Amino acid sequence: MEHYIKSIDYQCWNIIQNGPLAIEETDILNGFTKTKEERNYNENDFKLAEKNSKAMSILQRCVGEGEVSRISGCPTAKSIWDSLVLAYEGTSQVRKHRIDLLMQQYEMFRMS
Repeated sequence: MEHYIKSIDYQCWNIIQNGPLAIEETDILNGFTKTKEERNYNENDFKLAEKNSKAMSILQRCVGEGEVSRISGCPTAKSIWDSLVLAYEGTSQVRKHRIDLLMQQYEMFRMS
């Protein structure tokens, strides 16, 4: 899946791994940065916002119908990816248990 997404758009993979890029503006009077309102976006800001949407679209097209309900409430591509990783790979404890189970099955097969 990683290579497929990278082949479509490498920046989308970056957004999936690290989260969407924040679109911020500096408040000159107060000297701090804040999230820019959508009505104040310029052309570059819209391009950044499109990347998260494109990454979400790629992930949604890659999953089956049964998974759509699991990821439909996710607001970002990263949250979709994290949900899918947890569903298919599980936690580290689950992965360790799966490895132990496979080793046990292999040893039983070898004995028979």
